[in-house]
Amino acid sequence: MRVSKVINNNMVAVAGDGGKETLLRGLGIGFGKKRGDEVDEAKVEQRYVLQDENLIRRFNDLPIDIDASIIDVCFDVVAAIKRECPREVSDSLYLLLTDHVYNLVERIQMGITFDNSVLWNLKAVYPEEYEVARHAVATLQSRLPYAIEDSEASFVTLHIVNAEMRGNMHETYQLTTYIEDIRDIVESNLGIEFDGDDYSVNRFLVHLRFLFSRLGTSGAEELDVDDDLASMIGERYPRARDVADKIATYIEASTGHKLSREEGLYLLVHLVQIFRSGLPSG
Repeated sequence: MRVSKVINNNMVAVAGDGGKETLLRGLGIGFGKKRGDEVDEAKVEQRYVLQDENLIRRFNDLPIDIDASIIDVCFDVVAAIKRECPREVSDSLYLLLTDHVYNLVERIQMGITFDNSVLWNLKAVYPEEYEVARHAVATLQSRLPYAIEDSEASFVTLHIVNAEMRGNMHETYQLTTYIEDIRDIVESNLGIEFDGDDYSVNRFLVHLRFLFSRLGTSGAEELDVDDDLASMIGERYPRARDVADKIATYIEASTGHKLSREEGLYLLVHLVQIFRSGLPSG
C-alpha cells in the first residue's frame, strides 16, 4: 500500500481495496512519509474505510494543517461513542466529528459563539445519544486546551443521530421538529408536562422517532388490528384518543403519510401508558 495523503505522524490515507479511501492509524505511521511512499504495515493499528463518495470528498477537503491533537482525540471519542451507543453508528462520524471540532476550535479562537438553546429538546428526544454525547464532550474538554462549553453536547448529539440514521443534518433537524411539535400537542391538550426521566415518556419519544423513519417505506404491510381493543381503549380514555387523533392529523399534514391502523393503536397505547395515572376515564 502506498500513501495517498499524510494526515499526521500517526495517520495516513491510502487507496484501499476497490479504490475505496482507507485511513490507517498507528504510532509513527506517517512520520517522514510523503505521497507515494510505501506504508509500514507493521505499524497499522486501526483501519477506517470511507465508503461514501461524499465522505471521501469531505475528508479530502479537511485542511492539511489541522492540529494532530484534534484528529487524535476525535477518533478516540468516536471509538468510545461506537462502544457506548445502543445503536450502530456509521464510520462517517469519524470525519463528521473531526470537521465539527476543527470548526468549533476556530470559532472559539475567533470569539464566535452559537446559541445552543435552540437545541435544548435533543436531551428529551434522544436521551441515550445525549448521554453518550456528554461523555464525548467531557473527553474533548479534558484533552483539548480550549474552553469547550457543556452545551456542545447538543451538537454532538445531532451528529450521533445523523450517523445512526445514515441521513443528513437537515433530516435530523426535521425529525426533531416533528417530535417536538407532537410533544407540544400532548402537553397542551392534556395540561401536563413531560418528565424527561420517566420511562414511559422516553419509550414514547423513541417510538415516535422510529415511527417517522418507517413512514412511506416501500413494502410496509397493514397488520391485523383488534378493532374491539382499539375501541375499548378509546372509550375508556377519550382524551388520549382525541390527542392520538390530533397527532395522526398532524403527521399526515406534515409528511403526507397517513398512519396505519396499527400505528394509530400503538400511539394510543403509549399515550395511555404515560398518562393513565392522572387521566380521567370518562
